Amino acid sequence: MRTWRRGTHQRGMIYVITLGVILSVTMVSATLLMRGVSEASLSERSRSQLAALHLADAAVDQAAINLRTPSDVTDDVTSGALPTGTFTMDAPPTAVGSLQWRVNTHGISARDPAFPRHVEAVFQLTPTSLFQFALFGDQNVNISGNAVTDSYDSRRGPYNDGDDDDGLVNVGHRGDVGTNATTQGGVAVNGSIFVDGQVKVGPNVADPISVVSGYNAAFITGGTSPPSDDQDVVSQPQPFPLFSISVPQGLTCSDLEVQGRRTVTLSSSGGPLGNGTYCFDDLDVRGGGQLTADGPVKLYLTGDLRLGGNSSSGGGASVGVAGDPTKMVILITSTGARFEGSVSGSAKFYGAIYGPEATLTISGNAEMFGAIVADVVNLTGNAVIHRDEALTSRTDFSNQSRTTLISWREIKP
Repeated sequence: MRTWRRGTHQRGMIYVITLGVILSVTMVSATLLMRGVSEASLSERSRSQLAALHLADAAVDQAAINLRTPSDVTDDVTSGALPTGTFTMDAPPTAVGSLQWRVNTHGISARDPAFPRHVEAVFQLTPTSLFQFALFGDQNVNISGNAVTDSYDSRRGPYNDGDDDDGLVNVGHRGDVGTNATTQGGVAVNGSIFVDGQVKVGPNVADPISVVSGYNAAFITGGTSPPSDDQDVVSQPQPFPLFSISVPQGLTCSDLEVQGRRTVTLSSSGGPLGNGTYCFDDLDVRGGGQLTADGPVKLYLTGDLRLGGNSSSGGGASVGVAGDPTKMVILITSTGARFEGSVSGSAKFYGAIYGPEATLTISGNAEMFGAIVADVVNLTGNAVIHRDEALTSRTDFSNQSRTTLISWREIKP
């Protein structure tokens, strides 16, 4: 009898202990489950907050693009949607110093919109030149005949392609041709042309060569020596920004005709405003005429530019400062202009032309040392463009800037 009771007691103790273990395991499991759920929730929230921060940072990248043209806010992107959520930025940005701008951005995760992140970024702007191409046609560039583009740097001296024995070779491979066009024919190439540089088409084109009709790798160096076919034609990361121009208030305009071997020298401290700024309705230089300057000048043009040779009145004509094309910039406010070199003469231009609404035709034997930016550019005949790389220093009337991020911090609401 005592033995039976002792066995029963032992079995009861085993049941109690087993029940206790089960209970303990259950409690531990429940605790671990709750902790797992909590950590999963915390992890998900952390992922959402990290995604929100990345979105706010994406807005900082967009702000850097917007600030390339700080004076033009019409094309600024101030919000956007990505697969992970959305971003916004406060607009317009705030000027905080000399060429310094502050922008506040915000990111919201699609997984958990309740936890946005906010960033404050400050950018330093460095003005850049409009003249980054030998030829740039916003809508279209047509090159035909025996036309040539290359580059040199007037700060090193005159153009010298090495054919002469009297000086240092001064010729480069940056005679780039550019356009914002993204469809076929944006750049049309015909004849035995030679582009010693790259052809740069509009942004986000999967096959940039598709924009160039008449493409022939043999005639485009890609900006390298020796030439490299895989760099001949590229797509720009963003559209090349142009801006409209108008004649400054108080600047009077008139026609100017320079012919018959006459020379006109513009003063860098003269003109109606006394600062080397002039305005002409029509500018006609031909028959040996010479239009030059004694220093940096800007010429606004409301009508046509005619520059050409004329055998009956003395041969070729020239415009600009031969030793330094950076000294003369022509700003065309009209929608059409001509720049010609006739077969019987050798017209030359030393300077830069900017006409965002103009159609410019360079033909015949015309030779240009500088750069051209227009709506449409036609380069025909035996015309030659030597891009002056020194024109990158002309930033005095540019609307473009290079952006540098100088501070970044997360801000709390």
